[in-house]
Amino acid sequence: MKRLSSHHAIVCGAASATAASTRFGDVVGGGSSCTATSPLFAAQRGRFYRPLVNQGINLWRSRMGRLHKGWTTWEYNRDVIPDPRPFPEPAVNNYFGRSRIWNPIAGKIGLVNRKAEEWGWPHQRPPPTGLRRSPEYFPFFFSRYFPDVEVRLVLDSVLNNETTRPIFHIPQDMSKQELVNYLKNIYNIDNVVRIRVRNMRGRRFKNEVGEIKSLPDYKVAVVELDSPVSIVFKQIKGTEDTPDNKPAAQIT
Repeated sequence: MKRLSSHHAIVCGAASATAASTRFGDVVGGGSSCTATSPLFAAQRGRFYRPLVNQGINLWRSRMGRLHKGWTTWEYNRDVIPDPRPFPEPAVNNYFGRSRIWNPIAGKIGLVNRKAEEWGWPHQRPPPTGLRRSPEYFPFFFSRYFPDVEVRLVLDSVLNNETTRPIFHIPQDMSKQELVNYLKNIYNIDNVVRIRVRNMRGRRFKNEVGEIKSLPDYKVAVVELDSPVSIVFKQIKGTEDTPDNKPAAQIT
């Protein structure tokens, strides 16, 4: 027997009451108008069920990374929501929608560059397989103990400006806890109150040839401290561009 909402049962009950038959089977089954469930009532779920957040093509759009899956606000700790991770590139081209890449040409330049970077191909021989798959392999070792992360301080947020919210640009796959550890270990900043983060698209630009390039995506992290910080920029006298503090005459 289908589970009907209270409003639906009341409507069907009214319809069957006008037909002068108030048996329970008539209330549940109803007339011909109440038998076919409308799409509005088809997705009714019980209490404490996970709501239907992805349906139909939206499921594929979210799998291809086009649709942002919202926070799981129906769970208990909704104020400890994690950082959004960038959507991973699908390893297999198994998407048959209208945006499928129909002619993917797998080039070996990525593998060649990786071999050249890791063990100096073609001038050096590869290390043995057991070493290559162990954490003592030098690229793994170096990336673990000397991680190559670009945490950039936005100077405009602290330059000649006493603030408790310096702004950093961090990589997109860096979490808030990793940023806290980075600031504590590298810069000895241990008075972090909270961190607010938002994703930003990498800058698009054209190189000298006119090819459109883009920098990697990053995150803007607003780090709230419990004491204000500032960077005071003092100009040494005699080093300014216009010594008499007047703009230079325009060359005509």
